[in-house]
Amino acid sequence: MPYCYRRTLPAAPLDIIGDVHGEIDALQALLHHLGYRENGSHPKGRKLVFAGDLCDRGPDSPAVLAWFWEMHDAGNAFTVLGNHELNALMHDPKDGSGWFFPERAAKDAALYAPWHTLPAHARHALESRLAEQPLIWARSDVRIVHAAWLPHTFSRLEEARGESLTQQYRRFDRELDAQLQTAPWYADYLREQQRYAEAAQNPHQTPPPMPATAQYELNRSRLHPIRALTSGIEQPAPQPFYAGGRWRYTARCGWWNSYRESVPVLIGHYWRSWRPQPGKSGRENILPAAGNAWHGAKRNVFCTDFSAGARWRDRKQGIPPAQSQFRLAAMCWPERVLVFDNGDIEQTV
Repeated sequence: MPYCYRRTLPAAPLDIIGDVHGEIDALQALLHHLGYRENGSHPKGRKLVFAGDLCDRGPDSPAVLAWFWEMHDAGNAFTVLGNHELNALMHDPKDGSGWFFPERAAKDAALYAPWHTLPAHARHALESRLAEQPLIWARSDVRIVHAAWLPHTFSRLEEARGESLTQQYRRFDRELDAQLQTAPWYADYLREQQRYAEAAQNPHQTPPPMPATAQYELNRSRLHPIRALTSGIEQPAPQPFYAGGRWRYTARCGWWNSYRESVPVLIGHYWRSWRPQPGKSGRENILPAAGNAWHGAKRNVFCTDFSAGARWRDRKQGIPPAQSQFRLAAMCWPERVLVFDNGDIEQTV
């Protein structure tokens, strides 16, 4: 069956959950507050939709994924692919993926250990299942994508019908690489990477300016259709900032300020804060200060990611989940009500 990047949700009330990032206890607590049975069914016929990034950084990504597949196969849960699932699928070891990539284990241990590891014999089956999941779930009243709703990417994805997801991704990568290698700044980019590769991963010291690297990051975020939907498009950062294991020269861009269609879009990815802390830099500042606020040109885009993926920080400091500022949330649809893993309920505005 050819890969289809966009699929239609069933006509049922939904609970749309933000990035879980391997936090199995938070997920089970949230499901309890939402009223789901142990088998993933709901007495009122509600269905679960995940906004991607089920895995990485947390203590038990294998358990989260195993639970999801069971509920998915029973027809009770759906997910879009996030950038972290795509990293696993495309064999691209990134920050927090030591549970899947043994070569990341030593580097990740200082922040994220201990975690449960996926057995090597289970990797192929997981990759096969991930490769079947769409980038978008939608119906007439709601759209769900991990990072960005970008209609200009859809024609290229439609043209790729007949290719598998991994074939599409790699072809888009090859085409983009060929395009970037003709850029007048590309030789400077290679020199910067050779000279400052180690410095770019040192969180304790800002590396020297890397203008060609900034150009490279900017183009890679915007010109690869699958990466654009799952990682969002970026813009030049006013100053370098450290995130995801490296210094960055581009920051996430609020694409929703140009979204003027009437159908609401729900996303994850953007590490929203329920109670924003002053002084943060880079990507967090593009969302509204109020955690329950819709955003965008028509105030019909909502980020459901309340930074549960940062709970590793709590574990390092001995902060119990009940006191965490990092939450796992679900948007109840069509009610437009937030439910959190600690049981709090909040109407969105």
